[in-house]
Amino acid sequence: MFVIATMFACAAPETKTADETTSSDPMSGTFTSLDDKSQKVKELLEAYMNNDSTKIYEYYVDSVQIFDQMAANQEGGKTKANPGGRAGFAANERMNHDYFSDIQVTTDKIMTFVYADGTTHSGVWCMWTGKGKFTNASISAPLHLVFVWEGDKIVTEYRYFDPAALYVEVAASQTK
Repeated sequence: MFVIATMFACAAPETKTADETTSSDPMSGTFTSLDDKSQKVKELLEAYMNNDSTKIYEYYVDSVQIFDQMAANQEGGKTKANPGGRAGFAANERMNHDYFSDIQVTTDKIMTFVYADGTTHSGVWCMWTGKGKFTNASISAPLHLVFVWEGDKIVTEYRYFDPAALYVEVAASQTK
């Protein structure tokens, strides 16, 4: 009798469908690393390593909001957007090369997520490395980036990193 009950239990069809699960979960969706947006993010990172901001002007909207999730950049419990939109962001990215040489960013962990409501984000999990031009220190730091897309343009970017090495390098540049 136990064997028969087990056979029926194992053979009973599943009644819950994927649609029922995903329709009730607003964070459901799909992800891939083989799409055009993931490729564009890789191109952005490669251009950054070469101190080339042309991809920023190609892939970001002029009014892009960049949020650096780091200490001393919050107000009222929320992270403030960096000023300057796309032009300010491009200048900031180029400025990194004023303080560091041999900048490298790993590009093997890039994925694009398309949520059930159509919202599209690309994420990067990487290591940033460089050599301080003023301290001569070799730096290695984890970096996480999230890009929010509207169509084929980036409208928002969130950056998560520890800015301590940058602060040290900027301070050292002021004493030389």
